[in-house]
Amino acid sequence: MADVFVRYLLGSESNKDILIDFLNAVFSHKGHELVVDLEIRNPFNLTTIQESKESILDIKAKDRNGRWINVEVQVSHEPSYAARSLYYWAKSYTDQLSRGDVYSDLSPSVCINLLDFTLFPELSDFHSCFQITEKDHKEYILTEHLEIHFIELSKLDFTAIPNFETAILRWCYYFKNEGNIQEDTMPVLLKDNPAIEKAHHVYEDFTSDEQLMDMAEAHEKWVKDVNTRLKTARQQGLEQGLEQGLEQAKIEDAKKMLQEGLDIALICRITGLSEDQIKKLT
Repeated sequence: MADVFVRYLLGSESNKDILIDFLNAVFSHKGHELVVDLEIRNPFNLTTIQESKESILDIKAKDRNGRWINVEVQVSHEPSYAARSLYYWAKSYTDQLSRGDVYSDLSPSVCINLLDFTLFPELSDFHSCFQITEKDHKEYILTEHLEIHFIELSKLDFTAIPNFETAILRWCYYFKNEGNIQEDTMPVLLKDNPAIEKAHHVYEDFTSDEQLMDMAEAHEKWVKDVNTRLKTARQQGLEQGLEQGLEQAKIEDAKKMLQEGLDIALICRITGLSEDQIKKLT
């Protein structure tokens, strides 16, 4: 899944019908209210994407009933992604009010996270939806204003010609495999689905545009570089933490040996600590 392409596909005004079809596939899968019409609040802009230093690309929209919808695309695993998603939901919700507005002016805010990795390995479902419920009465929802969806493409197995039982499965297959769709699968995927057929044509136009492809490749390279630096930093942190832990363990052992009356020279040989380090413990 190419995140820049998905941002281009779902965030362009000319493709608003595609975004609506995808959103309704998500909402219908959980039995939620469908979208009739919407306004894209941050339409795709080539310059903005080129200058962006965000590894996560999002599409912001507002539907005809006032519901705020945010679609985020993330291709690489981020350990704190769930917390990040909640934070951005909160920001989307609070940004609705200006000074002097009242709480009754707030509208539902929905976040949809399209992920190319597994965030919740303990859950078998590829599509999870979180709301605030009462702990002992799960059927009681505090408010319909909070709704966070996670779609984990990595949980789906499309090695064989898929049977598209639902609209969301059709879209998941498309996002996971566009550019690598087998010829015998394409007719099944596009059958009676003008939105995905249009999306496929948009992809063909996108890949034939040299400027768009250069931008997509540059963004992908930047994300990989950032992830590599983060991984290296985490590894160095782990190694440093391990060294600090071993050093502290040696100090604790030395203290016990001193309490038992062992000779400092012997403690040095056993722990590897210097004589000065041990003397400071006395």
